[in-house]
Amino acid sequence: MVKVTVKDVARAANVSPATVSRVFNNNPNISAETRELVVTTAAKLGYKPRAPKSERQEAISKNIAIVFNNRLTSLADDPFYGQVIGGIEQIVSQKNYNLFFRTVTGHLDSDLERVESLFNDEKLAGIILAGYEINERLVKRIKENNLPLVLVDSNLYDENVNMILNDNTAGARAAVDYLISLGHRRIGFIGGPLTHTSLDERYIGYKQALRRAGVRKSEEYIAFCKPKFDADDGYRAALTMLRNCHLLPTAIFAANDMLAIGVMRAVFDLDLNIPNDISVVGFDDISMAQHTIPQLTTVRIQKREMGIMAGKRLLELIEEPDVKPIKVIVGVELVVRDSVAEINEVHSESGIISKKEAYS
Repeated sequence: MVKVTVKDVARAANVSPATVSRVFNNNPNISAETRELVVTTAAKLGYKPRAPKSERQEAISKNIAIVFNNRLTSLADDPFYGQVIGGIEQIVSQKNYNLFFRTVTGHLDSDLERVESLFNDEKLAGIILAGYEINERLVKRIKENNLPLVLVDSNLYDENVNMILNDNTAGARAAVDYLISLGHRRIGFIGGPLTHTSLDERYIGYKQALRRAGVRKSEEYIAFCKPKFDADDGYRAALTMLRNCHLLPTAIFAANDMLAIGVMRAVFDLDLNIPNDISVVGFDDISMAQHTIPQLTTVRIQKREMGIMAGKRLLELIEEPDVKPIKVIVGVELVVRDSVAEINEVHSESGIISKKEAYS
């Protein structure tokens, strides 16, 4: 008689072998529906499970995977997600979970293989997905395997999944509203690819602020950097904008701080002054924003707090697998520093034009 294996049960139940093992090891991270499906399928096939692990073994068999999409940015170089991960680690380490990392690249077939390889880890308790443009197929595959899952900074509108997000639109509105309150009307925007929902929301906030103030949006003051959007991309985009526009913008709002730092370098290279000639505002409030000259006005994201919330939510899902998904929107705040000045009407109508003529 052929012995029925875990893989046989998994194939018949259309779940991963790790899910079958979790069911028969009394792992709490399995929904009642999946548990019943696996047990029923195993009984039909005549599968005889081994005795479940002891409580002590279960206590030390706890892994959490952070899956980071590095298609657009490297985790090692990213000043945003380092703090997010610090917040996650702060929470899960208190419960003696082991944190490890996997990266995906935006190539769906290889990304699915990398994610599916996680399912063979019987010790895996949950997954946190972080980074730009997470493919919905990855999310669906994780959900099919009944693993607790939380997304950070990636808004999948059509997926019923737990998410920790920033109030990007409100933050961008606040930044541009502030510029408008200082008299700015020619306000440029330099952003990243709109396929990433956070960057799209910041562009939406920029447009909303202009529209509410009755300021016309001008395409010559708008540029998108893609596929990447770091300081070098911001520099090139700003240089092109400032050299080719009819009248210089009096301010530029950048969709993140690294773009803003690139913008500042372009302004200086054109022998213009920040903020007297052009004001610059960023978004994220990375640590470097306090060390630029002048210091960068920006929108502060509660990065570590996002990680803490993601870690807490994942632990809640591990303890109660059937709890309903939630979407948490974390508030942001405008941090005013030295890179913004009130507009001078004489300066904006005459001085800027003459400077543009001098180098165009």
